Amino acid sequence: MLLDTGSGMAFMGAFNNIYYSFSPAVADLERQNPVFKEVVRMTITPMLSTLSILNYVGIDSEHEMLGYGIGIILLNIGMYFVAPAIIIVKLRQKICKI
Repeated sequence: MLLDTGSGMAFMGAFNNIYYSFSPAVADLERQNPVFKEVVRMTITPMLSTLSILNYVGIDSEHEMLGYGIGIILLNIGMYFVAPAIIIVKLRQKICKI
């Protein structure tokens, strides 16, 4: 479904270029260190879960694909960057009060 749109093809092209630039090194580290492998698995599971949202929506146009794609990217940015930043700030505030 993603590759049926121009924006989807462009995204996947850019994603693959970035992903394959570092994934062989990560795969080597995973083979050497089972703990690292589990950390990677736990880290990427939420991102892969958000991508599964696309299985449950009807995408009939380029605009819909862009909308869902941008929404999923923002959701992941929130999960991986904004939420941890908020937690760190709140913890610092509590520690400073002590």
